[in-house]
Amino acid sequence: MAKLILFLGRLINLYLYFVVGACVLSWVPNVNPEYPLFSFIFKMAGAGIIPPVLGFDIGPAILMALLALVWAGLEKIYRKFYAPKEREIIVITKEELMEKLNDQKQNSEVEDNNGD
Repeated sequence: MAKLILFLGRLINLYLYFVVGACVLSWVPNVNPEYPLFSFIFKMAGAGIIPPVLGFDIGPAILMALLALVWAGLEKIYRKFYAPKEREIIVITKEELMEKLNDQKQNSEVEDNNGD
């Protein structure tokens, strides 16, 4: 389930970039929105979902806000339930490793001597 949540988060992030790219593409003067490819891109980016307000299409902005909320919710679910269960990767130097091993060896010797 954790991997599914991470995958959905990445998918939403990718879709947000797609929406931003479509918004930038809409500012290019020679792009014909009637052309099938551009029409598909603009519809997938949320353009035309809501009628324009004062000449501005706010559909992509609302879509981006909703996707950001979903993404934040998925991230919160992941951090609350799955992140504490992940293994931590600890990077130490050779000297630190040798020091820890020597400490463990000394502790085990002390315990052996106390047990006798």
